[in-house]
Amino acid sequence: MNKRLLTVISYLGYFIIGIITVVLSPSLPFMLKSLIISLGVAGAAFTARAGGSFFGVFLGGILADKFGKKPLIIMGCLVQGLAMAAIATTKSWSMVLLFFVINGVFGGFLGTSLNTLVADIYADRRGAAMNALHGVYGVGSLIGPVAVGLVLTWQFGWRLVFYGASALWILYLLLILTLGLSIPESEKKEDLSGKQKQIPVKSFLLHPIFIVLVLVSFIYNGSATSLVGWINTYMNKMQYSTFLGSGMVTIFYIGLTAGRFLCGFFSDRAGFSRTIIICSIGSLAFYPLAIYTTQPILIAAGVFLSGLFLSGLHPTGLAYANKLFPSSSGTVTGILSASLSLGAMIVPWLVGLIADNAGFQAGFGLGLALLFILVAVAARLIYQEKKSNTDIP
Repeated sequence: MNKRLLTVISYLGYFIIGIITVVLSPSLPFMLKSLIISLGVAGAAFTARAGGSFFGVFLGGILADKFGKKPLIIMGCLVQGLAMAAIATTKSWSMVLLFFVINGVFGGFLGTSLNTLVADIYADRRGAAMNALHGVYGVGSLIGPVAVGLVLTWQFGWRLVFYGASALWILYLLLILTLGLSIPESEKKEDLSGKQKQIPVKSFLLHPIFIVLVLVSFIYNGSATSLVGWINTYMNKMQYSTFLGSGMVTIFYIGLTAGRFLCGFFSDRAGFSRTIIICSIGSLAFYPLAIYTTQPILIAAGVFLSGLFLSGLHPTGLAYANKLFPSSSGTVTGILSASLSLGAMIVPWLVGLIADNAGFQAGFGLGLALLFILVAVAARLIYQEKKSNTDIP
């Protein structure tokens, strides 16, 4: 199939992921009233989805290398569409949680496969392609809350939001089936007998550069999710309006989206390791502006610039890992995506615990401490690259 068409289809899929990922947060207050549940119980929806995603991205990468990406893309669209429709239909909170787990697992299958597909078809420009792909996700995450807000403002109800999400996945699936996608598989390294050689997972986990990339993904998402997840509540604690707090989330995603497209322009030229250390230093420099100032204009500047510099870390890490292990691109993508999910599951929770006992600035301090570690890790990446004479652009 035409490379350009495959690219459009892949980017469209990631755009839809960006839209649908954010539908839970604005819908949750309405679900609370409809299903008569408490805040503490409602929070389990985020854990259920993140937990499912953690297993989905890891398992999906291995399955993509073993069975190919197309079956996982089709299953991801179909099952997510059914799961979203089931959430809209059920009146049981326990069933909602179950379907969020299922949605997370198969969303992980789809996301990992799309990442791997783009990495494979742009083997010569992975940095640009991966940053652009995740930039498209950012555009979707900006549009999603607006669309959901309109549906809820016009009082069509939260169930219509999830029916709409279901319809998007089914329509995307029909598009793929109608076009009859012929999806290329990962580059294969061959042994002397001519048979395809699969690199064992143990080889990734023991590779010093790959270990660093895993840490980069974990720290990036832990710090980023902590900031964007708690900034609204932090602003409310300082007696600022809910509108202003929500606006900070939008500002973060604008920075994130712009940063990814910018990284797409220079990551292949500057080099992956240099891009990662620039992003690390920049995020460390501006994160304190977001969490230790009290003026809205300064907080907004810190939030925007933090998003701008945090943006390129994970996509560039994915490009780097796929360059290192092209014959097992699905597996390495899955492992890095699992590390990403783990950061979102652990760090924001710890930030909340610290904030509850010592205040939000102390809680956000954990994210800042991780960024100090990130700079050290990024410096180690350059050192390890030179030591191993790894030829990465």
